[in-house]
Amino acid sequence: MCKRSGRAFVCVPILLLFYGCGAPDEGTYTGKIGTKNVSIEVDQEGAITLQGYWQKPLRGSYDRGAYKGKDMSALVFKGPAGKEFKLRILYEEDGEEWVVHAVQSRAYGPGARYVPTEEDSVFSPPPRLSRKPSD
Repeated sequence: MCKRSGRAFVCVPILLLFYGCGAPDEGTYTGKIGTKNVSIEVDQEGAITLQGYWQKPLRGSYDRGAYKGKDMSALVFKGPAGKEFKLRILYEEDGEEWVVHAVQSRAYGPGARYVPTEEDSVFSPPPRLSRKPSD
């Protein structure tokens, strides 16, 4: 039994280094989601800031999510104090772009579920956020 847990202790960090944790690359991604011009900045530590979607910048983190039965990357942002909610952007990477499949929100509390926030929650074609070149 000790051999198995010792092997897992060694293998898991190696696998994480090899495959990564899936978090987005550092940089600034810009584009239009619905009618809003947005900018998402990912810093060196992995902190994520969304500007242009809400009145104030929202801070968030990387997560995994599912949309229509398909696993994909997600960015989850918390609303400001006094307007507590979660905003989730589900996307897939396509080279230097993110293809946004859904934007959902939910209130805090037991039983709360994500619901679409855009009038047309099924984007056709899906919006793309492009990575700005480094300065």
